[in-house]
Amino acid sequence: MRKKLSLTQYLDEKGISSELIQTIESVFTLRSLKKGCNLLNMGENSKVICFILQGIVRGVYIDEEGDEITKCFSKEGEWCCFYNILSDGPSKYWIEALEDCQIAEIGVEQLRGIIKKYQQFRILYDELYNDAFMLSDEKGVSFQRMNAKQRYLHFAEKYPDIEERVKQEYIASYIGITPSSLSRIKREL
Repeated sequence: MRKKLSLTQYLDEKGISSELIQTIESVFTLRSLKKGCNLLNMGENSKVICFILQGIVRGVYIDEEGDEITKCFSKEGEWCCFYNILSDGPSKYWIEALEDCQIAEIGVEQLRGIIKKYQQFRILYDELYNDAFMLSDEKGVSFQRMNAKQRYLHFAEKYPDIEERVKQEYIASYIGITPSSLSRIKREL
């Protein structure tokens, strides 16, 4: 388990004023989540956005063959359930805790109010939205332009801390290969 991050520390590092940090922190709720529990269930809209203070979660969906596919990972200092602010519909995936987690969550409507009222937070939201878009685009491009070995090496280089903390089968499904293919690739390296 990694060192716990504080919401104050994160917001301060993002350039949010101390006065605004106090306002923002007052509308967040702290929550603990045990390893193996779901933060969000498929078909549900929790109507919250979550910031990971400690631990790691993964977004998961079921493909056409009935296999679990890892959509994404979020760890300390990262947001999850971010799509709840973009869509009010039921989630097409679930979010599972891969470690015991500490999470700060805020209601979507509260967050929208903060974004409208405070320019500093609007800038942070825009940054998060752009990062989410770029991550999705990067993953799509890697599937089009890289072979399995290259996708694994890219993942291992970009997310060494995640690779150390999660099951290899989750990484395999995230990069679009079978666990046995991932084992073979790692043996060849």
